Amino acid sequence: MKTIWKIIIIVIMVGMILSVVGFVTGASRTLYIDRTGVKVSDGSISHITEMNLEQFRSVSVDVGFSDIEFVISDNFGIDLYGNDMEWLWSLEDGTLNITHNRSALLHIIKLDFIATGRNHAKIFLPANTELETVIVRTNSGDIKIGSFRADKADVTSSFGNVELNNITSNHLQVDLSSGRFTGINLTTGKLDFTGRFGNGYFQSVTADSLSAYSNSGDLHFTDCSFGEIDVTNSFGNIITNGFASSKTNILASSGDVRIAGDLSGETVIHANFGDTKLELSREKEEYSYYVSVRFGNIIFDGERQREQSTINSRTILENHLEITSSSGDVEVSFGNYTPSLLRLNCSISVKLFFGTCPFRGMIFW
Repeated sequence: MKTIWKIIIIVIMVGMILSVVGFVTGASRTLYIDRTGVKVSDGSISHITEMNLEQFRSVSVDVGFSDIEFVISDNFGIDLYGNDMEWLWSLEDGTLNITHNRSALLHIIKLDFIATGRNHAKIFLPANTELETVIVRTNSGDIKIGSFRADKADVTSSFGNVELNNITSNHLQVDLSSGRFTGINLTTGKLDFTGRFGNGYFQSVTADSLSAYSNSGDLHFTDCSFGEIDVTNSFGNIITNGFASSKTNILASSGDVRIAGDLSGETVIHANFGDTKLELSREKEEYSYYVSVRFGNIIFDGERQREQSTINSRTILENHLEITSSSGDVEVSFGNYTPSLLRLNCSISVKLFFGTCPFRGMIFW
């Protein structure tokens, strides 16, 4: 591993020396490394502006090093700016296609020694435009899109932040390798989210089903309504506020679990290493329950169960709590939380392998 890093550092240093030589001789302002090695670019600029396009029904953007943004406008249009790339675009059969020469898509590392402005692909369209499909992909760059309706929206970013706002769709798919995700005012039938490194913020999101995976980063949910939810977080917190659930399944291998809200139906929580805390809006009499810990304490409805590692109502009601912990305290309280949303018919399944999982009093940060 150390040898690999030494090679990478040497390659970058050699490339920087070459780029400086090129800059001094007036040959270039940019260094990039692709799969074939270190190269010095000619620093050419490509800028295309078309502000009176015909209305398009679908959008497909596939770029390398570039930001992507949807801009509200009275007209349909594009503004494409790129350093050391040749923009390629077309509007055919109602689909707007934007990409660039394929060599630019293969850039792995790019260093600019003179600021020439961030590469960007801006798509102009009226607010709440009806679209069929939206496909947006960038290897490195921020994505900021919204204010449209679409049957399906697919957003992919390898390195960069993603912000989605005011989107209505039947299927919304988001895939981030490294970067922050922010989703506000999203309404969709199915929401698939993957975030490998970076925090995810969901606010005022409504979906029939949510499938979310985070390898490393916090997940924040506020004022969200879901049907079925399956969330996996390996390293990071899960914080929710303003929600209700009719079926909840949580697995936390290492981290705290904290839920504050209206849980109805079946609730199953297992934490291997970490504390579990529930603050529920319903009264104790509305629940049946089974709570068990191997190493830790149980505090149930304000009372510490000093000599008991398991408590059981020995009945099964419509609203049932099943909470188990291998190592960590479990605390459950009733009738002391008022959610910010009306009670919703939701189903939540959350899985964490490492990290904390709090569900109360979200402060959006």
